[in-house]
Parts: sequence; C-alpha cells; structure tokens
Amino acid sequence: MILTTRRELLKATAALALGGGLSACGESTPAESGVSDAELEAIPRAQPQALSLPALGSGDAATVFPFSVASGDPSANGAVLWTRLNPEQLQPGVDLLWQIAEDEAFTRPVVAGSHSLAGLDQRHDGCIKLDTDGLLESNRFYYYRFAYAGTSSRVGRLRTLPREDEAVERLKLLVTCCQDYTFAYFHAFAEMATVEADYLLHLGDFIYESAIAPLRRLPLPSGASYASSREDLLTIYRAHRSDADLRALLERHTLLATFDDHEFANDLYFDGSRPRGPDHPLDDDPAAMSAYVRDALDVWYRYLPVRVRYRPKAAFPEVMQVERSFRFGRLAELALTELRMQRSPHPCGEGSFGQRQLVPESSCEARQDAGRTLLGSTQKQWLLDTLKGSSAQWRVLGLPIPFSPIRALAQPPMLYEVDHWDGYTAERAELLSALNGLPNLVVLAGDLHAFAAATLRDGYPDGPAVGVEFTSSCAAATPIASPINLPATLFLQSPSIVLNNPHFALWDGTRNGWLEVEFRPEACTVSMRAMLAQLPLANASTELARFEVAAGSSELRRL
Repeated sequence: MILTTRRELLKATAALALGGGLSACGESTPAESGVSDAELEAIPRAQPQALSLPALGSGDAATVFPFSVASGDPSANGAVLWTRLNPEQLQPGVDLLWQIAEDEAFTRPVVAGSHSLAGLDQRHDGCIKLDTDGLLESNRFYYYRFAYAGTSSRVGRLRTLPREDEAVERLKLLVTCCQDYTFAYFHAFAEMATVEADYLLHLGDFIYESAIAPLRRLPLPSGASYASSREDLLTIYRAHRSDADLRALLERHTLLATFDDHEFANDLYFDGSRPRGPDHPLDDDPAAMSAYVRDALDVWYRYLPVRVRYRPKAAFPEVMQVERSFRFGRLAELALTELRMQRSPHPCGEGSFGQRQLVPESSCEARQDAGRTLLGSTQKQWLLDTLKGSSAQWRVLGLPIPFSPIRALAQPPMLYEVDHWDGYTAERAELLSALNGLPNLVVLAGDLHAFAAATLRDGYPDGPAVGVEFTSSCAAATPIASPINLPATLFLQSPSIVLNNPHFALWDGTRNGWLEVEFRPEACTVSMRAMLAQLPLANASTELARFEVAAGSSELRRL
C-alpha cells in the first residue's frame, strides 16, 4: 500500500515500533548457527511522519551531500536508502529529513520522515542508511531525496521488487564489476546511468585497495601504495564516490551488490579465524591484518546501500553474511554469493604475487582435492536450496568469480588460475552435478577483466549441459589481455582461449564494459557492451556480442 494520509502514516509508525520492523519480502539469507541476533547491526527503519522538506534544489547539495544518494537491496515494499552528510556540515540537534515520491519533481509525494543523527559517530564517516521496507508498493519505480538544515540532496530513483507471485514480463539487469579509481576512468558508469533498466548488479571489487597507477593519483594517508588502515580505506571510498559518473549511476539504478577480494586484499581468504592476503604488506602480522580486514568489512558496509547480516564484534569469518536472494516475481530469482569469507586456502602459489596465476597443472595437484571449498558448507547448502527450491522460471546465480574452467593451454603444462574455481575443482563438480537437470540456470560472473560466454557442463569437456554463464569485463580497470599484463596477455587472447576451452562461445579480454541482461518468459538475452576505460576522454560503448538462450534450453545462440 502507499501511505497517503496522516492517519496511515501514524499507523505505519506504530506498527514498525511494536513489531520490531518488517521482513525483507523477496529476500532471503542463510540460517544462523549459534550467533545471537543481539550482535547484529540493524539498519535504522525509516519512520514516517507528516512533514515538509525544503524545495528541490535548495541549498548547496554538493557541499552538504558530497556523494549524492543511492538505493539498494530492494524488497517488495521498499529498499535501503543511502547518503553521506559532510561531517563538517553537521549541526547538533538537527535531524536528517527524507522523502519518497511517485515522480521526479515530487509533485506526487508518497511518504516522508525524519531521522535523528544522535547515533552517528566517527566510524560512520557521515554515511547514513535507512530501510524503507514496508512503506511502498511492489514492482514500481519511485524517487527519493534527503534534506538537511535547509539543503535538499539530489534526487535518486529506486525500484521495489515484484511480489513473489506476481507475473513479470520483463526484467533487465545491468551487470558490472571491478573499478579501480587510479587505473581507469568511470566512463562506463556515465553511459550505464542513461540506460533504462530495472536494477544494477555489482559483482565485486567496488574499490581496489591499491593506489599504484598514474592515471588518477590517489595519495593514501599512510603514504603506502596499498591500503593498510581504516583512513586509507576511507580515502579510497571517498575518491570513488566523488566521481560524477559513479554518482550518476547509483542515483539512477537500485543496487544489488556483493564483494570480492579487492575491497580488502588481493586473493583474500581466511585461514581458520585469521584473514590472509598473501600479497598484502600486513599479511605477516596476524593481528594487524585482522584489524585491517575488520575495518575493510565495516567501511564496505557503511558505503554501500546493502542489507546484510553484520556482526561487528563476532569472530572471523562470522562477522558478515553477504549471501542473499532476490525474487523477481514468477520470472526469476537471483542467488547472490560471496566467495572469500569461507574459502579454503589456495591449493598452491601462496609465496608471491603471480604464483596463483597461470599455474601448471602438474605443479598443483591439490587443486583437485575433495573438501576444498570456496563457499563453505552453510553457504553451499543455502545456495543449492535456493536455486533448486525456487519456483521462479529463471534461476540466476551471481558469482564474484567465473564458474567455468579456463585453461590457457590445451596440452601440458595446461595453465590455470587457482584463485578461481580451477583451484577448487571438486566443489565445482559437486555443484554442477547437483544442479544438473535444473531448468533455466544462468550464471552471471565478474572478476576476470574479460567478457565471456560459456556453456556449463556436468563434466568437461563433453558432459551434459547444465546451464550458461556470462562474464562481464571490468567496468574501470585493466583488461586481462592488455599489453601491460605481459606475459599473461600472451596466453589470454581470444583464439587461444576459445580453442583450448570448447565450452566457450566467446572470450574477449581486450576491452572494458558491462552486460545488459534481459529475462523474458521465452528467453534470456545478453548484450556485451564494450568500451575503453583507460582513455581520458569518454568513448561510447559498442555491442561486442549479443546472445540468446531460449527458455528450457542451455544452448547459446549468438544473434
């Protein structure tokens, strides 16, 4: 329902207060094991009130709300709203105001309220999230804004989820990953902000923890080239969120996000309760590395409009559960995972950077060992239950790293990347076997800095087709087959990969870009949009390729 009268506003406020909040309809997370909900950090509920906000455009929004606004983790009746107040603009006792409307000019207001900033402290860095679940109607676009001390923020747009039983004729996702402020420009985001779509799916590496490239200089407070403190991380997030193209993207599209490794450290994993970043300068100091990763998780949580289970005081790796699902009516369900917190150590190559890439099979037999995991047992069971138990037509799996095997040579030494699923082959085989026979499985993946389209098989090279996988290149980082990535680029050119991996229908590691994925009852269509992010001047994307998968089929058809 839409709340339109003062009486309805007051009733909704009372219901929220008495009921302790509403469930996130259309979204699910794994069951908890032995951890009290009292440890969870809850996102404040948006409390409706009858009040007026300053007119649109009032005040200096760029000064008061320097990183504009964003929305994320929609439910059928709301979404998480995000903004950041410039800490220098905070005034004692002044509340933050918020408003949602049916139109961008706010001539048809729906609901508004105020939020006390009394609990805002230094760890928030001025970031505020409000959960509007329960206040809006399903499957609709809305517009929202904040106001503070007479200044109105810029306007954002959000979209709620359809109801689980709702008939949906079309779902369009923009799929992206991997943005490095120092290594590329965010031209892709400017164009994506102009594309009409329902939601934005970000598959990880929202930042890079390094600041080593010359394209856009980013000095860290520590003076180092890699983030090693909370202030270093905040500096990187502030730089990313200050970019006008990224601000425009997040204003326009509601975000569904997970993380990968570069929000923390390259090739991150947990060895028992201690985080490991084998290439990170803090890795030799367990206490310092643990404190750094704990800060990195917290800053990611503050700066993104995510609704995840976060327990700041819990032991690793139970601090955060990011895996959750989103249901788009009867048309599709997306299971979104993370692959860092529960993973086993790498099977080989932990000595120095580069030893986990292009690994000869003969020197890393441990990658075939049973029991090696990326997901962990709880997340793996949740994933299978979600995909196999879904009644939606399309089952969609969002992975931070590609699922398909990728070998750089067909004959010995048959080189592999063991930070990916090729280092955890038994678990991949287990999952593909369990998913065999599940109709309409589509995997969307990131991390690789290359575009790819592949057939998933229960046994390679010629086992039965299980589903299809589409990998997005990096939006704003170095493509994997870039000349600066020598010698890797010699092995990762398209002809070599497609020849040595017959399950691939396409591979292109030379350009940046994103995916535009559309689900309809009769088919899934994927457009690969390619451009060059390391040019200082914006360049429009071109369609690298377009694929269609018919409902009930696992055949990739290039259009």
